[in-house]
Amino acid sequence: MNALWTAIRLLTCLPTPRVRAPAPGALVESLVWFPVVGAFVGAVLGGAELGVRHLTGSHVASGGIAVALSVLITRGTHTRGLMVLTGGLFSGRTREEMAGLASREAPTSFGLLVGLGVLLLRYALVLALPTALRLWTFVLAGTLSRAGIVWVCWRFPYAEVDTGIGRYFGALAGARDLLCVLPLLALGFGGLGPILAGAMLVAAWLLPHLLGLWVAWQLGGVTARTYDAAGEISELAALAAVAGLALWGGLL
Repeated sequence: MNALWTAIRLLTCLPTPRVRAPAPGALVESLVWFPVVGAFVGAVLGGAELGVRHLTGSHVASGGIAVALSVLITRGTHTRGLMVLTGGLFSGRTREEMAGLASREAPTSFGLLVGLGVLLLRYALVLALPTALRLWTFVLAGTLSRAGIVWVCWRFPYAEVDTGIGRYFGALAGARDLLCVLPLLALGFGGLGPILAGAMLVAAWLLPHLLGLWVAWQLGGVTARTYDAAGEISELAALAAVAGLALWGGLL
């Protein structure tokens, strides 16, 4: 169970039992639980959105609560990762300087603008989701987004310019760390149907993969902030897939 508690600590601000701090290499064992934690977070967000909507009758309020809670429960880690990463990669500097900016804690001014745009986009996508499918969409989007992090850890080399603890994930992640996503994905197919769930799967895999390719080309490998950004990009892509198909197919 230590691996599960570690995954919860890495991905959320939720309290966990006190356990002995794992060695850096042992942190990788938590990757298999990332989709499970993502599904739980999605269920919390979907339940909160549903509850507020029923209590207030307001889509505006329920969508705002869902977005705010998504930032609070994850400590804004994925959004901040995307802010820091884009601030570095769009700085127009040398590879070493970009890597330094893309690995630090605080984003640049450009990164702050990216973060604001991401939050507005997330809010718009939540409002565009069919009300009957929002709960299932949140759950599957949470699952696939954390699986997207695992995919980037597994498929892309870690940049030598970033010596953070993320290098252990890049070195030791493997296909087995995606096992827990399979039953959750099957449930998502049952709840949303093959078209919507399939579109979410493709979008949630394709966008972080392209992100990994781009960052690896720019920096010679991915960074810890790339993992955070992959989760954000993947979740937005999954939400956009459902919202886009719903609008296109007249499901609203």
